[in-house]
Amino acid sequence: MSPFGHNRLLRWTLAVLLLPPVLLLGSVEAVYRYGLSRVGELPRPPQPRTGLVYQVLWLVEEGGSPRLEPLWSWRLVGYVPGVRWEQRPAGEFLASLTARQWLASRPLREGERPARPLHRTFQQLALTVWISRHWSAEELLTAYAERAPFGRGLIGLDAAARRYFGQEPERLALHEVALLAGLPHAPGRYDPRSHPEAALRRRDFVLTRLQSAGLISEAQREEARRQPLPSPVIHGP
Repeated sequence: MSPFGHNRLLRWTLAVLLLPPVLLLGSVEAVYRYGLSRVGELPRPPQPRTGLVYQVLWLVEEGGSPRLEPLWSWRLVGYVPGVRWEQRPAGEFLASLTARQWLASRPLREGERPARPLHRTFQQLALTVWISRHWSAEELLTAYAERAPFGRGLIGLDAAARRYFGQEPERLALHEVALLAGLPHAPGRYDPRSHPEAALRRRDFVLTRLQSAGLISEAQREEARRQPLPSPVIHGP
């Protein structure tokens, strides 16, 4: 076979090999855009807030420092919201959670029927992808902090900080930050009033993660661990 014929055969072989994955990725992107069109109104990102308490919330839920990795077509193949892959994209869990909360809280439009479970899952996936592409990590983290449960009917970091400690989240001490950041995972189990020993263990776990991540020193961790739970940890029932 001549060199010209050999090169032509090689090009055709590459084209045949590349066509299926290109078509697959294009189809996935098209499906995503169709799913997003079924979501309707898209959520607006909140004004981002920063501070140690927000970094700690991200560390506890996602690991590492705040970083949101966009979900593109090649990451969507085989992707299912809520499944904890070994190497899941940074911010995927919080983006999926925010998408689910938005869909659950959004009022139905006139004449609109509640989405079926399969359709709702599909919408959640599309919205998760959209959030990962259009929001910043700080915006996503702020949205999570505004909706996270902290026990005793408290929703949002602001409400929890004021109810538990009587001040704004940005003014909390290290041991107070660690206590609050550990609550959303299981608010009832780590309730500092009903289960003080479990609350202290959870707080110490968060402090250890902070030290491992290099956000605090060992001396800071030990100092925070020596702090007792506040006297009236929470007011009211």
